[in-house]
Amino acid sequence: MPLVFQSERFFREAWPQISQSVESGTDAASDVQWIAGATGLETGARVLDAPCGFGRHSVEFARRDCETTGVDFSETELGRARRAAGEAGVSLALVCQDIRDMEFSSEFDLAVNLFSSIGYFSEDEDRLVLDRFWRALRPGGAFVVDTRNRDQCVRSLPPEERMRRGNSTIRVENEFDPTTSRWRARWWRLKRASAKSEDASQELIGESEIRLYSAHELLHMLRPERWRKVELFGGLDGTPFSLDTHRLVVVARK
Repeated sequence: MPLVFQSERFFREAWPQISQSVESGTDAASDVQWIAGATGLETGARVLDAPCGFGRHSVEFARRDCETTGVDFSETELGRARRAAGEAGVSLALVCQDIRDMEFSSEFDLAVNLFSSIGYFSEDEDRLVLDRFWRALRPGGAFVVDTRNRDQCVRSLPPEERMRRGNSTIRVENEFDPTTSRWRARWWRLKRASAKSEDASQELIGESEIRLYSAHELLHMLRPERWRKVELFGGLDGTPFSLDTHRLVVVARK
């Protein structure tokens, strides 16, 4: 059983409260469209989405008639993914598991690790996770990693970010340590002023910590000699990668 990691409590208790406010289904559809084009994804392909959260990307892959497996350690998020699949009229295989425990072997044509889902463990464990994705792929399969660009973050991370979706506003207090490349965040839910009080209030939801990787660090961890082809992008839309892109996307072909 893997050791508890720094942000485990956040993802078990806090993240399910806000994930559907922070993550967009519309974005997921465009993400999957680009991934399908970039990897040559075919109808009937087997896809691994880990961690899958509440299933927004998994559902979109299934809409493309892909045999899709979603892995996540949160029963709450998997329940939402199951309901989303039912509402969309598609089928998903959903597995409640820590991604460090995955034991798939040469089963998938495509594996994806999206929305900054690498970096929450120790560096050795992150390397282990990448190895598990490699083992999960069939020869010729593709792996897509999407995370935050460390080099952009170290120079431009704002002390505060706000995300508004519908009636919900999330405020994130950011702190980045350039000596360890670790980004620590405190997540607050802003409440509107009530009739009894003119002042808006805020509720601390939780705290997270992630090790951000530069392009050369992530490529080194992937062990590029294992892959026939490795490409870098600055987003899940084909934007060219640079020091100034917010995202770091790796597309690797086994």
